[in-house]
Amino acid sequence: MSKNTLLKIQVLFILGTLVIGPILNAQAIYEDERYVPETDTLVIKKLKEWQDLKFGLLMHWGPYSQWGIVESWSLCPEDYGWCERKKGSAPQDYFSYKKEYEGLKKTFNPVKFNPQKWAKAAKNAGMKYVVFTTKHHDGFSMFDSKYTDYKITDAETPFAGHPKANITKEIFNAFRKEGLWAGAYFSKPDWHNENYWSPYFPPFDRNVNYDPLLYPEKWEKFTQFTHNQILELLTDYGKIDILWLDGGWVKKRSEENLEANYNEKFAENKSGNGFLKHRVISQD
Repeated sequence: MSKNTLLKIQVLFILGTLVIGPILNAQAIYEDERYVPETDTLVIKKLKEWQDLKFGLLMHWGPYSQWGIVESWSLCPEDYGWCERKKGSAPQDYFSYKKEYEGLKKTFNPVKFNPQKWAKAAKNAGMKYVVFTTKHHDGFSMFDSKYTDYKITDAETPFAGHPKANITKEIFNAFRKEGLWAGAYFSKPDWHNENYWSPYFPPFDRNVNYDPLLYPEKWEKFTQFTHNQILELLTDYGKIDILWLDGGWVKKRSEENLEANYNEKFAENKSGNGFLKHRVISQD
């Protein structure tokens, strides 16, 4: 084989790896078939400013960090690698595991928490913004929410008595002081909230585990809870430059939409290509 032929093969292999690698490693690639361009001039201005920032920090942190695991996903009864349960005394028993996972708040005590140090490091690295997970899918609020006891400032959490107990506020203030934008990541799904995962039904997957059309009062309570927490972040935590609402799959859905969703998921599992076409349905 000539050197030129060998070089061509190597180049093709590299190109193939660059193209295929991200596809195989991605959890899913979503396509929004009904994209609606933004028209609000203030929002457009903010988006242009954000695009110029280029480099920022997305930070995941919570009681699960004590186990050194992926945030939240081990609570989700889906057959994906990132949902695997490896920690705790009984990972093979889902409900025992969930109880132990949620009990991690009783030992979460990050007394060396120093957001000023983090902010300076981010600034020195050239970062221009931070996005902090104020609440991930597990439902644990890393801020002093009035609407839940499953939070960093609850009396059962040892860090609650610390002067920097309201972690979200401390992080935002520290990063703003260094001139960075403050961004709030917030999970719409809440796997701790009984009006999202009702204790009457076992969870099947990441979605609400009851039909909101059959139990509208439960859905309304969850909707109000979600709105209230978002308003807390937008009114009690200074200027929020970025609001990242995660979990676009939180929505009311008809039986047809549910069936289509699962058909897509099963097709994805069979093909193994890591793609999932996502259709945005009107959300409440």
